[in-house]
Amino acid sequence: MAPSLTPPPEDPVRAAADWLRDAEALGRRNANAMALASVDTRGRPAARMVLLKQLEPEGYAVFYTNYASRKGSELAATGRAAAVLYWHELGRQLRLEGPVVRSPDAESDAYFATRPFASQVNAWSSDQSRPLPDPAVLEERAAKIIGGQSSGGSLPRPSHWGGFRLWLEAIELWVEGRDRFHARVRYERALTPKDSFSFEAGDWHRQRLQP
Repeated sequence: MAPSLTPPPEDPVRAAADWLRDAEALGRRNANAMALASVDTRGRPAARMVLLKQLEPEGYAVFYTNYASRKGSELAATGRAAAVLYWHELGRQLRLEGPVVRSPDAESDAYFATRPFASQVNAWSSDQSRPLPDPAVLEERAAKIIGGQSSGGSLPRPSHWGGFRLWLEAIELWVEGRDRFHARVRYERALTPKDSFSFEAGDWHRQRLQP
């Protein structure tokens, strides 16, 4: 049976991390996939799936993408995003909201170095979200990038690709209930910019919400 959120967890970030581990323990493919929503400068929303790569105790979620993509451009323009993860098998949903900043270059470099060689090549060869008149164009770019590299080689991170930190200003824990009497607890806190990558965070305040 899914947890009833009674009593509600004191630390929503720790609870979210526990839920993610529970989902990964099921062996589900891409249990860390989340729908990331942003808006453009005209207020038009767009969402797509990204992988939640880190959930830090300080209260931010890390994901990676092409900075020049549609998503990357929207995040740079507005500096805010929302995300949701849903695990049907567990009857749980996690909602995340807050400001977004780029990850430090060193952090993005370290993660990029762990990616498979083919994924590194993809990051270099794809102008993500741009029109593609012929798939052969990508194959030709990839072939040029690979050049004399072997499959065991490694490429440096391109400057147009890297991480984002979604700082958690609000978190909602949702647990499926019988007859749609779901349990919902929303947590909110104040964030004050500290530097280019981080925020000073206030205490979490929580309240139950009707289903």
